[in-house]
Amino acid sequence: MRRVFADSSIFIAGVGSRTGASRAVLTMAEIGLFKLVISQQVLDECQRNISKKLPAALPIFAQLLAAINPEISPHPPQAESDRWTNIIEAKDAPILAAAVLANIDRLLSLNTKDFTPKVAAQSNLIIQTPADFVREIRGIIERGLQ
Repeated sequence: MRRVFADSSIFIAGVGSRTGASRAVLTMAEIGLFKLVISQQVLDECQRNISKKLPAALPIFAQLLAAINPEISPHPPQAESDRWTNIIEAKDAPILAAAVLANIDRLLSLNTKDFTPKVAAQSNLIIQTPADFVREIRGIIERGLQ
């Protein structure tokens, strides 16, 4: 099964709205189209930011976590995070490191400022926005139905 890493922006946007590509990604993970992978840091960031910015969405977040049952990777070793600080901001290096160590098929993020094509090339990851990922899945389905 394909394994897709999501950063906290996907969950925050997905629990904040019933529509949009982030919510579609979470729904696809829920129905088992792929295994969603997150790091412990992503989980912590989600809980902290949703509590602070969208407290009414906490039950939705809890329900989605239970339904999706994501694989949760541990915090990466500091040396592994440090390895990436020359191409990405230090605050995002542990996310990138966790994704690389988890050997995922792609990383999804709304943070296109930091998760750039250069980061994708140097980390050998496919990095996409939720909208790009949904378009890709839609194309696969359309080709399959022809």
